[in-house]
Amino acid sequence: MLSRRRFIKLCASTAAVWSIGASVSRLIVESAAPAVPALLYHRVGYGRDHFTVSPERFAADLAFLVKRGYQAISLDAFQNFILDRDVKLPEKPVLITFDDGYLDNYQNAFPILKWYGMTASFFVITGMLWEQERLAPQHIVEMAEAGMSFGSHTVTHRSLSELAEEEALSELADSKVTLESILGTEITFVAYPKGSYNQRTIRLASQLGYVGGFSTINGRCYKDTPDFILRRIPIFGFDRDLARVMAERGRLQ
Repeated sequence: MLSRRRFIKLCASTAAVWSIGASVSRLIVESAAPAVPALLYHRVGYGRDHFTVSPERFAADLAFLVKRGYQAISLDAFQNFILDRDVKLPEKPVLITFDDGYLDNYQNAFPILKWYGMTASFFVITGMLWEQERLAPQHIVEMAEAGMSFGSHTVTHRSLSELAEEEALSELADSKVTLESILGTEITFVAYPKGSYNQRTIRLASQLGYVGGFSTINGRCYKDTPDFILRRIPIFGFDRDLARVMAERGRLQ
């Protein structure tokens, strides 16, 4: 977990990124059509794998978004956009998402998000809730009370398209029920483990009351993006320039 001294130091160190906004702004592809970039993170810490970004890097990313005028929105606000694409959103909305439900989301990402006044949405593997290095129910409740959003990442993180229908149904239904029992609110979004889905997955999710499903297909969510094939912009540990990442992986395809 970040110490208070280190946390303050890393947040202060990101002030330098504010000076580069003008030089990199031309790299971001802005569409005239209503669109929401959904950033996809996994871990915030000091691991060396591709799915982990350092706390300093995450803070710099948020500082860049704030400088560029982006406002982070909740899953509820995004749901309003899904159900009514003419709904009013901030001028430059961004949906910040995390997959898998690692403990460092609470220990490292959560304090940085609060520091910058940003919200994020966390898709949790419910079968791992009580495991070491994973979020526990008390973390989820605390984060939700501070304005964070939550969605399903199934029970066991198996590829939904490869499962028998009964197994896929259980993965989607049981994870939804577990999170709803913890939070006392309806869970309406799922992020497909490993980006695996098919038409049956979409049918089952819709029948269970989900209103949208996040894929791992690169891109932004535009007015005509299918509700259950929502696109995201993955952020990896080897990335260094969020502006370029958003431009290259977030372009309309």
